[in-house]
Amino acid sequence: MVKWETVEMESPSVAESAVTAKAPHAGFRRFAGIVGNVLFAIIMVIMALLVYFLVQSRLSGGPPAVAGHQMYIVLSGSMKPTFDTGSLIFVRPVSADAIVPGDIITFRSENTNSLTTHRVVDVLQNSDGISFVTRGDANNTDDPNPVSADKVVGRMVFCLPYIGYLMSFAQTKAGLIALVFIPAAVIIIFEMRNLLQYASEEEKKKAAEKTDNEVAAGDSQ
Repeated sequence: MVKWETVEMESPSVAESAVTAKAPHAGFRRFAGIVGNVLFAIIMVIMALLVYFLVQSRLSGGPPAVAGHQMYIVLSGSMKPTFDTGSLIFVRPVSADAIVPGDIITFRSENTNSLTTHRVVDVLQNSDGISFVTRGDANNTDDPNPVSADKVVGRMVFCLPYIGYLMSFAQTKAGLIALVFIPAAVIIIFEMRNLLQYASEEEKKKAAEKTDNEVAAGDSQ
């Protein structure tokens, strides 16, 4: 006769179940904390750059600059598809002798003194010196007048699409409030909350340690 033995399975303890249940939540909170720190760092960098460029522009009275490159906001689409309206272009001053056909230069207009950024299609040498024939990539004809060397601001090095919209908005009162003051207030509030939460956790930790010490002292007696 076969005797069947019954094996009793131990059910997991309440503590083990709690640890298992908390593990996914702990991982999610850790991931959320990392993402929050990255976003915080990005916001801080953007805020610092905006403030720096705004202050620099106000003090110098000219365009903001970084590492010898002047920054300008594109206001028209004459250079599409190379760059479009709202792009931020970086222009570096260069000697007129270094400019060749194919370069994109920023120059001042002869009469209005406004800035234009177009591509050089030809370089002219005459008794008055060097001048440049320019044309927008989206245009079918050359610009009406050649650009003399003394009107050249510099050669475009690279551009960032759409960032010009942000820079333009940041120069307004509403943009300063929306892009600097409000994010700064939000960051301060979150940091204060984190400090309070950390202080509360430390208090709970100390209270738990005190309770454990009292229990241990009672057991030793």
